[in-house]
Amino acid sequence: MKRFVFVVAIIVVFFSIFNIFEVYGNEDIKVSVNDTLITFDVNPVIINGRTMVAVRSIFENLDAQVKWFEETKTVLILKEDVRIYLIIDSKNAYVNEKLVKLDVPAAIVNGRTLVPIRFISETLGGKVSWDPGSRTVEINTFDYPYAYNEDISIESLSEKYKDNMELLIGAPLDYIVFLFGMPNRVDLSKYGFEWYIYNSDLEKYLMVGIKNKVVVGLYSNSKHYKLKESIGFNTPKEKTSEIFGTPLDFILKGNTRYMLNTKDSSDKKTEYQMYNVKNRYYATIFYDIHNEEKVTSFMLIDYETENSLKGYYGKPSKELRESYERQLFDLANTVRKRYNKPSFNFDEKAAAVAREHSMDMSTKDYFDHINLKGQSPFDRLKNGGISYSYAGENIATGQMCAVFAHEAWMNSTQGHRENILGDFTHLGVGVYLDSKGNTTYTQNFYTPLKSKRPFFRFYH
Repeated sequence: MKRFVFVVAIIVVFFSIFNIFEVYGNEDIKVSVNDTLITFDVNPVIINGRTMVAVRSIFENLDAQVKWFEETKTVLILKEDVRIYLIIDSKNAYVNEKLVKLDVPAAIVNGRTLVPIRFISETLGGKVSWDPGSRTVEINTFDYPYAYNEDISIESLSEKYKDNMELLIGAPLDYIVFLFGMPNRVDLSKYGFEWYIYNSDLEKYLMVGIKNKVVVGLYSNSKHYKLKESIGFNTPKEKTSEIFGTPLDFILKGNTRYMLNTKDSSDKKTEYQMYNVKNRYYATIFYDIHNEEKVTSFMLIDYETENSLKGYYGKPSKELRESYERQLFDLANTVRKRYNKPSFNFDEKAAAVAREHSMDMSTKDYFDHINLKGQSPFDRLKNGGISYSYAGENIATGQMCAVFAHEAWMNSTQGHRENILGDFTHLGVGVYLDSKGNTTYTQNFYTPLKSKRPFFRFYH
């Protein structure tokens, strides 16, 4: 398998604040609400590293009411059931009568009341991001028509979610339990949230990411689920760009570009594409290069959740390692179900052999089926107490998580796919994460020895 994922750091020169009371005017800073630029009679300014904007100009575009009380020097911002009180020159703010401490207080500059844009926007339900290229503060208030609307009943959502899985991003946990029941298993994700695993019916395999009782992630390779009523298993690649627009070449987090290696290293066919959907979530669409680059699965990750992860990998832990191992076992069986193959039997001895090899490759800095002692997979399986008539091995390193490793193996032209879809009966999966989270994966397949002459094949 290919090694990939490199961090390319880019230098972005921002302003420096030398005096904590100093105010900087920034005529070139722009603000947009839902992709529409806002015109101000007083330009946004930077105070102590925070962007401040004229209160009326921005928040009336957010459908909020603004009231000014001269005697108390207080600003009241109202939207639906949210009430925000700001006091000029005070870091104390009140949201629905609860005290909140601000980094920068509201201020009067050139006769205009300026307020911190990020705090107010996010309190009113908007998503705020910074585009360093255009020097634009971007605010998005796009609503999901179901997950964010309490007036829509769960019954209405249940009629639509199968063809519109994106509607579940942001939905409360109660909705998920209502629609799918309790999970068969709960795994850890590299982002720190929990994956609710639904694997009792492999044809409807589903992973639902839950953080603070809200959906922040989804993954499925099932033909029963779609995005936007059109993107699902066997959808032509061209259709995804029609729906989602231009795919990303990288994700910019702070001043670091995280490059996306979306092409197969051998024939440059597209293995996956990632899209930023209105700063709400990232949609990763995986393709099967052996099936005319048609869709094979999809993953959705909440925008803020993805951007909070620094790097490609999660924090290494025993729990994350075990989660990856279980997921790789599940995913192998889901695609076998797709092709009418019997499910693998989980084998702990094979998993121990695989885990040891992943750790050995990572800690001794090599990538091969033959370890530094000259032991082949045959030797390692034998030493692990396994007798087989037919066996195989897949290895991989550098993939961002178990899902990416599985999809890369399925797109291999070097035999990994054949191992997963082959006639083996037993599978053990072993994963190792180093101190930085870099991940190495091994799958050991075999059929128990009866009377046939042993045969082995392995791929990397």
